[in-house]
Amino acid sequence: MPSVTRRLFLAGTTAAAASTGLTVVAGAQEAGGAASMSVEEALRLRQSTRRFSPAPLEEEQLLRLLWAAAGVNREEGDGRTAPAWRGARNVDLYVALEDGVHRYDPATNALESVLSEDIRGEVSSASFIQRAPAVLIYVSDRDRLIEAAGEESAGDEQALAIGAHVNSALMAQNVYLFSAAEGLGTVLIGGTADREAIAAALSLPETQSVTYIQPVGVAR
Repeated sequence: MPSVTRRLFLAGTTAAAASTGLTVVAGAQEAGGAASMSVEEALRLRQSTRRFSPAPLEEEQLLRLLWAAAGVNREEGDGRTAPAWRGARNVDLYVALEDGVHRYDPATNALESVLSEDIRGEVSSASFIQRAPAVLIYVSDRDRLIEAAGEESAGDEQALAIGAHVNSALMAQNVYLFSAAEGLGTVLIGGTADREAIAAALSLPETQSVTYIQPVGVAR
């Protein structure tokens, strides 16, 4: 999948939303998608969805969604769209698509291919997740979390576990709001995620673990 930079995000959010040909909910259509919908309206429309159309997401829309989750919004100091416990940059965001798995690079707002296989059928036993056109995978790096935690919390396993999941969930909420504004459906999944299968497929080191997965697509 070719890279698309932040310039595309800044250049035409409204035009892109209109040109994707995706079905949108009434509120998103009236407001012009994520480019102009208020946060309050997105919150009113936010909901979990477990039925998805198999239609793939346009790459530009997918990158805007990933930017909303974990993108750089203040280049001075590497500020991000989502807050993080102790300011840790411990969560890497992957997306499983039909053409393989890609890792999101916040610095360039681009996707880096890491696997050419479609693993959507392996991430969970739930069929609705397997049918989603895109499945986000949140991966927490323990070493980065410990570094951010500092000496007083580095040995606190409960605090580290909370930090790993909280930072992932904060990003996921941004995905929920973007999806609401764009007429997409999504749901955050923990219990039915096959973390071992995902870790094996991505060859994750022992210091990294899957916290959540999040299917995204046009809601049916």
